[in-house]
Amino acid sequence: MRLFLVGLLGILLASSLSAEENVLMFGGDIKVEPVDLDALLSDGPIKAQKDVLNSKKQILQLLRQTFLIRALAEEYKKQGLDDNELLQAKLRRQQERMLYIERLKQIDDQPIPDFEQAAREQYLGNPDAYTIPERADARHILISTTDRLVDYHERDEALEIAKQVKAKLAAGERFEDLVPIYSEDPKSKDNQGTLGIIKRTADAKPVVKAAFNLKKPGDISEIVESQFGFHIVKLIKKFPPLKQSYEQVKPGIIEKLTKEFISKRREAYFDKLLESNDAAIYEDLVEEYIAKRLEDLDKQSAE
Repeated sequence: MRLFLVGLLGILLASSLSAEENVLMFGGDIKVEPVDLDALLSDGPIKAQKDVLNSKKQILQLLRQTFLIRALAEEYKKQGLDDNELLQAKLRRQQERMLYIERLKQIDDQPIPDFEQAAREQYLGNPDAYTIPERADARHILISTTDRLVDYHERDEALEIAKQVKAKLAAGERFEDLVPIYSEDPKSKDNQGTLGIIKRTADAKPVVKAAFNLKKPGDISEIVESQFGFHIVKLIKKFPPLKQSYEQVKPGIIEKLTKEFISKRREAYFDKLLESNDAAIYEDLVEEYIAKRLEDLDKQSAE
């Protein structure tokens, strides 16, 4: 009976402590409070925070993890090992990094100019930059010559196989029927050899060039060689260049201008901060440090 009363008393005290101090978990001298969970959750996207909060199981796991981290940290302190100079430097860096991020947020939250007019001028001044280039939907059969793929051949053998495939196509066999038999491109072997929607660019690779050299849907290329092997390309459809309206591209232009402004404002602030503190780097000592660290690393790797 006495043991039961002691246990009951412990439960009552626990309930009292939890209610009084708003403690979510405790044991010994260690307690986990709501602010500890806030610290874990607050940096994540709102949706991710809600997903965690809607799972009591995940919250309980976080409490357990937080308690154990704190308990092990306390054990380490009691051993007197936490005064290690390198460890202290690491802890200081973590703290300073967090404070640095919070200060950056303050700087970045300062007013930002309205870039509407600048965005419009940028659009009108360089319309080609906002035109989607000509695109094509194409498929291919690859006979591989590279050992980067599971299936591959010597160059002469691969070329001979490609010629056989080309002959079958000329004889009337369907391109899509030959893809699963011959193509060694693991990405497109199971979906009729699709390359997806590709863009015409100045530095287009051989396969892309071959696709755009085809005139009409259904046309099939000659054998084309690339770093991966030999390809036979079929054109499915071509899409002409598409000029985007200002309203379509405005959000992206403004976002880019805003990021550039924030970056330049940061750099200006950093330069001012360095100047106001008369910051200087002692390059001779830096060189000594580098030499010493490299020497230490060489010794460690030799052990």
